[in-house]
Amino acid sequence: MVVSSSVLSRFACLLVAVGAAGCAHTLVTFDPDGRPLLWQRLDQSVQVAEAAGLANVFTSTDLPQRTERRVGQLHIHADFPLAGQHRLIRELDNLRVSISQQLDLPISDEPIHLYLFADLEDYQGFVRRHFPQFPTRRACFVETDTTLAVFAAWQERIAEDLRHETTHGYLHAVVPGLPLWLDEGLAEFFELPEASVGLHERHAAHLAGRLLEGTWQPQLERLEALEDAAAMSQDHYAEAWCWVHWLLRTTPERRQLLERYLTDLRHDPITAPLSVRLREAEGPPTVTTAAIRQHLELAAAR
Repeated sequence: MVVSSSVLSRFACLLVAVGAAGCAHTLVTFDPDGRPLLWQRLDQSVQVAEAAGLANVFTSTDLPQRTERRVGQLHIHADFPLAGQHRLIRELDNLRVSISQQLDLPISDEPIHLYLFADLEDYQGFVRRHFPQFPTRRACFVETDTTLAVFAAWQERIAEDLRHETTHGYLHAVVPGLPLWLDEGLAEFFELPEASVGLHERHAAHLAGRLLEGTWQPQLERLEALEDAAAMSQDHYAEAWCWVHWLLRTTPERRQLLERYLTDLRHDPITAPLSVRLREAEGPPTVTTAAIRQHLELAAAR
């Protein structure tokens, strides 16, 4: 995958540390001599020095390799026996079609590698060795210019974690210039079981409480300004989900607006932001703010 300079700029200050609501997530590209391109952008950053080790992580001897499975776009590597027809693996494979249909995106054949650890301590040790800047998380998504990969511990919330991180993989395979807020908002939306139809009850309850307190108001431009995942709070993740849910679950016109935006991003990451398009379609920000508030109150009441 060839990553545009605009995407590199978004990740130039991190090997990502995120808030409690999010996931660990980074992107690194390498030049023909195997040196990380981020080094050229931030040669004074100790974080970039840590990035240098990523070139060898996918040939590391401590990767899970007891079980190897290929299911659709997913290349699965586990350090424990894993049935090829495991229901969660089938669900993750079906998720590719769901994302494609709901967002009107093409399906890619670019491999997404899932590295699954049976033991949480083994996973955490692997992350500490290879991604020392990452916070403590149950799963992480890593993207280089040639590889999309998810690393996760097989534990109680593995289904939610893998749906979230695999969504990142499916999206980045076809929309490499995805803005940070939308990348996470879509992952929060698709991390839920299909029966939930994207309704994230924890996020809805959290934001509804913040509205009652008078300490938060929806503002898409604020989300669009985010470039550092380390700056994302629980409010940001919840609000990103809320905008995505509102766009996909209210009117066909709003869904089509999001679909067109994603299509335009695929062809050129430098395109009019979604807030500008919403202003043209829906009216001034006060109108969309009122609509989001109403949508959130309805969602929280369900």
